[in-house]
Amino acid sequence: MTSPSVRRTQIIEQLAQLDTMEYGSLRAEHRLAAGGGTTGPYFQHQVWERGKNVSQRIRADEAPALQTAIANRQLAETLAREYIAATVQLTRQCADEAALAKKNARSWRRPSLRKPERS
Repeated sequence: MTSPSVRRTQIIEQLAQLDTMEYGSLRAEHRLAAGGGTTGPYFQHQVWERGKNVSQRIRADEAPALQTAIANRQLAETLAREYIAATVQLTRQCADEAALAKKNARSWRRPSLRKPERS
């Protein structure tokens, strides 16, 4: 198991390698042909923008790049959640270590301001 700080570094390196990202989803559809069989695939990119579902057709030669960009965005979201989890774990470890150090520290006592009694 890797430490949270090492995992955070790995996640940042993985995120840096993602060159393209796109929102939405890509759907391939096939249509019934007049003489039987099917035609296609036809690709449709759907994304929510300004509270509405916007849909547009994508050419077949553009579909693989768009699918890669969508997959990269999904991976980035997963990596972001992992980064947050690793950071929370690291924060809690530091807090636990600080509490343990405080617990094991010698208690400091203020010297008494009273004059010692003479017998």
